Amino acid sequence: MSALRVLHVVEAMHQGGAETLVVEHVRHAGAGVESLVCALNRGGPAMEAAEALGARTFVLGDAPDRLSRLIQLARLMRSERVAVANGHNPTGGLYAALAGKLAGVPVVVRTEHSIHYRGRHSALYPSLIEPLVTLLTRRVIGVCEAVRESHAVRLRWAESRFVTIANGISQARAARAREAVRNELGIAEGDRVVLTIASLTPQKAQHVLIDAFAWLHPRVPGARLLIAGEGPLQAALESRARASGAGDRVRFLGPRADVADLVQAADLFALSSVREGLPITLLEAMRAGCPAVATHVGGAREAIEDGVTGRIVPPGEPVALGQALLELLSDPVRARALGAAGRERWARCFTAERMVSETEALYRAELRARGARLPAGRRAGEGRASA
Repeated sequence: MSALRVLHVVEAMHQGGAETLVVEHVRHAGAGVESLVCALNRGGPAMEAAEALGARTFVLGDAPDRLSRLIQLARLMRSERVAVANGHNPTGGLYAALAGKLAGVPVVVRTEHSIHYRGRHSALYPSLIEPLVTLLTRRVIGVCEAVRESHAVRLRWAESRFVTIANGISQARAARAREAVRNELGIAEGDRVVLTIASLTPQKAQHVLIDAFAWLHPRVPGARLLIAGEGPLQAALESRARASGAGDRVRFLGPRADVADLVQAADLFALSSVREGLPITLLEAMRAGCPAVATHVGGAREAIEDGVTGRIVPPGEPVALGQALLELLSDPVRARALGAAGRERWARCFTAERMVSETEALYRAELRARGARLPAGRRAGEGRASA
């Protein structure tokens, strides 16, 4: 039986939104599709998850320089008879495009997981590198409309190549009992928990959430703020929490893999970002029926309809964020209704099955447009290899 062999190219397979979505492509690969995964630098937990699902994986981290890595990737594509190379984000997209050209891969696709903004890349990227990569790429997928638009608006000559396929996540495994998780976290009966899960980086703006919580805490004495994630701003954020006067009610959890358990234990989920693609953690909260408050940025404003499936507030405004949190903590019935509506919206619009189906349909359409034959290949799950 012939197989459509897809190689997902990522910079690393540690733990993040893009990596999570690559694993979803492995998990939900359609009949006749084999998803391979190549990390340019290193593997990690997401690579292990892909391997556990039967994917064959490759790590090019031992290449001595970028040119060697590019040649190694092209050889891999040629030896595996790859039909579609899907590069993720700028680095994965660049390598997939150049190696795909060298290897004669019929279709190269790039998936952008974040919006474009000034300072994200080197000065050469928007003026030279991205136009070249786009020229070598059949389609560029934005994980939400905001991401698609932020890239397409600067490359009007190639605007027809840009499409939107929204992020999607699988049904969660059964979460642990809410009370068991709360007890483990030291949450007292009657405490109201606000949870955020994000890297501790400038774009996530947890300092705004800490300030919002400092405003909220005197009005809801039983409120607790849990911050999951790691990053370079941890020390500064911990200091800010202590200085806010509510530091004893703010807890930093570090990196966590048990997201389903955490959102099950929370009363509200909050995101204070100033820039976003379509955050996976927000979809995870919606999937769990946990009421969410997020800022009016990127895909968050596409996932949440304000007042219907959650709350949307302006970015960078602690009082507005605090007021939205207070509103829902003061009205549990409304909060539960928003959470239930959010879960329904996830099931309707943001499942992994829908995302993978739409992406594979795009692959097939581009192959048909090129008149390319689907190459013969192994079925998914026949082992793994390393390069």
